[in-house]
Amino acid sequence: MIKKILFGSKDKMKSAYLWNTCAAMLNAFQTVFILMLISRIDPVIDAGVFTIAFAIGNLMMAIGKYGIRQFQVSDVEEKYSFKEYTVARIITSIIMIAASFVYVGVNLASGLYDSSKSIVIILICLAKVIDAVEDVIHGMFQQYLRLDVAGKILSIRMCTYIFVYLVCYYFSKNLILTSAVALLVSFIQFVILNYTAIRGFEIKKKTFEIKNVKNIFVECFPLFIASYLVIYIGNAPKYAIDKVMSSEAQACFTYIFMPVFVISLLSQFVYQPVISKMALLWHEKKISQFNKLILRQIALILLLSVAAIIGGYLLGIPVLSLIYGVDLTDYKKSLVILLIGGGALAIVNFLQMIITVARKQKLLNIGYLLAFLLFVFGGKTITEKHGMIGISVFYTAVVMILGAVFIVLTIGIIKGYANSDGKTVAEKKQ
Repeated sequence: MIKKILFGSKDKMKSAYLWNTCAAMLNAFQTVFILMLISRIDPVIDAGVFTIAFAIGNLMMAIGKYGIRQFQVSDVEEKYSFKEYTVARIITSIIMIAASFVYVGVNLASGLYDSSKSIVIILICLAKVIDAVEDVIHGMFQQYLRLDVAGKILSIRMCTYIFVYLVCYYFSKNLILTSAVALLVSFIQFVILNYTAIRGFEIKKKTFEIKNVKNIFVECFPLFIASYLVIYIGNAPKYAIDKVMSSEAQACFTYIFMPVFVISLLSQFVYQPVISKMALLWHEKKISQFNKLILRQIALILLLSVAAIIGGYLLGIPVLSLIYGVDLTDYKKSLVILLIGGGALAIVNFLQMIITVARKQKLLNIGYLLAFLLFVFGGKTITEKHGMIGISVFYTAVVMILGAVFIVLTIGIIKGYANSDGKTVAEKKQ
């Protein structure tokens, strides 16, 4: 029955778009739905704790994923086996768990976190471990052109996690209990759904070599640094607020920042299904088609971003105030500024994928390190001096600088590759 649901798609490509979109939307709106309830029960303490817990969980998940997914799905020649990718993911997930405990332990010992907040953060981080492990499995599905199966599994699991979290918190009003129950249910679903799906694939058997696992770590290290930094950059305002402002300020910022995160996540369903196609075009050196596909995807992302900015300006504050039951009238300027930053971040994420397909991922760190350093040395100070509006402007400016750097890199890489021998594959055949 489960297998039939997962594999029963007549049009695989259309189904992949549909389910990947559904999964992306559920993932994007996950915190929105949950905060809608928490904000009405405890809009200050629990809302602030839940917010920073998810921000930290996403940062730790970057360690678990290690930036391997894009590299894996664009591995059209299957240089590394699924088993080698899986072993690499298990190792990074263990490191992720250790890092989560160390981070929380340090903040608990310093007095910044209390025991309740620490436990909630750990439970959320463990839920993100499941996402990290599942990601490598879904990468294999995508390699075999069954992104629809991955989308169905993620949609089911995300939907259930949200439902369980809402119901449990509504009745218990306890973040620790709720996070623990949601984690358990998510783990059970992860095992059942993915085990069933894997059995439906004939995975190519290749000799496992531990040196290949090492090579994966080496080749994907720039991607790991980039993915870690991009998540840090995306949540940097929250980390700055966590250090110098109250839980109430954290909650209010999250309410207006949520649409920004949603733009970034929703943009992924625009380009995620075409990664494999872009990798093939690049491999075959069909530069003209490659460029057209890039421009089309950027146009779609820009269209999504402009719609979000206009909608945010006209309806953002009233809608968010209604959703969360909090008066956010004073934050309209900050919201619009952040939405512009969200659109820029979506473009940055797409360009990261392009640079990865071109196997020039080491160059990503030029931009990300620059943005990271700007936030590390300026974020906290800006927040202390100028508050919410200050960190909003600073965030948007940094992301736009990052986008400009990536545009220059992408153009340079494509021109260099196109002129490497002066001919395309089609021209060579003539």
